[in-house]
Amino acid sequence: MNSASVRPPRPARISRPAGAFRTAVAAVSVPMALLVPLWAAAGRVLFGIGGQLTVLLAFTLGPVLLILLLLAGVRTTATAAKYRPFAAPADTSAVLAGAWLAALGFGFTVPDFGARGGSVMSRLLGDSALGLSTALCNPLGILSLGLAIAAVVLAYRDARRTGRLLRGLPEREPQD
Repeated sequence: MNSASVRPPRPARISRPAGAFRTAVAAVSVPMALLVPLWAAAGRVLFGIGGQLTVLLAFTLGPVLLILLLLAGVRTTATAAKYRPFAAPADTSAVLAGAWLAALGFGFTVPDFGARGGSVMSRLLGDSALGLSTALCNPLGILSLGLAIAAVVLAYRDARRTGRLLRGLPEREPQD
């Protein structure tokens, strides 16, 4: 056996520093992937607000957000389990938390049509808040989808980097 081809044994887990926020994000990423789209699509029903938009969001934004956040959440949790202590990378944690907050904000501000219309925000703060609620809901919806897509990309990048480290390879592939 050639000594140049002998690699050191692969570690079962990789040690790195982690904080409470990164650990919490890794731990709740899958449950949040289920709860956040449900709130964004139909959370208004809990406040007696429901209508055509709730049904529309249940078949459009809800499933898309669910798939994206579930992909990111499962991959983030699986990757975090390969580190000691259990934690997600800082950038992935920030993007995932941002996606959750934006989607929660969307569910809080999106108004519905009909006699039971309005938004959660206008229900809690009064009808005068409906204009502000309407103005905020579209940017928050777009932001939540964009951040969810970014979270998927980051989660899969983290998994690839972790796989390389566990195989004893450099963190990134060498550039030509």
